[in-house]
Amino acid sequence: EADGAIEVRLQASTVRFEPASGRADPRYHFAINVPRGSIHDAAAWIAERHELLAFHGDPDEEEGATIVHTDRGASALYFLDGAGNIAELIANDHLDNASDAPFGPESLLEVAEIGIATSDTDATRAAVQQALSAEILWGGREGSLLTAIGDDHGVVIVAPTGRGWIPVGLAAQPFPTTIVAAAAEPCDMTLPEGPYRIRAVAA
Repeated sequence: EADGAIEVRLQASTVRFEPASGRADPRYHFAINVPRGSIHDAAAWIAERHELLAFHGDPDEEEGATIVHTDRGASALYFLDGAGNIAELIANDHLDNASDAPFGPESLLEVAEIGIATSDTDATRAAVQQALSAEILWGGREGSLLTAIGDDHGVVIVAPTGRGWIPVGLAAQPFPTTIVAAAAEPCDMTLPEGPYRIRAVAA
């Protein structure tokens, strides 16, 4: 873009990266949905472009694993993008998005996750839920450090500041983020941490 931003257009979403101001060096966590059943093809495709991140010392994952499976029926892999963000590809069995096409750029379907960090997870969770007219998909209970708000197509993950994004433990920090998503009711809310702008567009 003319302002130095880069827009990556997926099948059903757009991810916009803007130059950081001043001496900031923001690093984010985000995820992209890929067709169900395609995680091994996705791993082969990404491995030609980026190093797959392995899990080490995680009690819930096999040592050195680069593809992991969640108890919700999804498979995922992780890598660092060109700016050092922790990017994730997710093949989710809950979604009817299977494809017979060879894995390629057109297999990057939609934004599945964006992580935001906060010093007050309860207040931020409630604000995101209000803005998006959305429920908690997973987490958010006693003993859980993360809360995912939304549905299987896409969630906002609320994390406590400093909590490490897996699998490399990158500390979650409040960096400027704008989230635009379809919702039952329109809303435009800005939270000072970050700041985070959440704009809900009536579906």
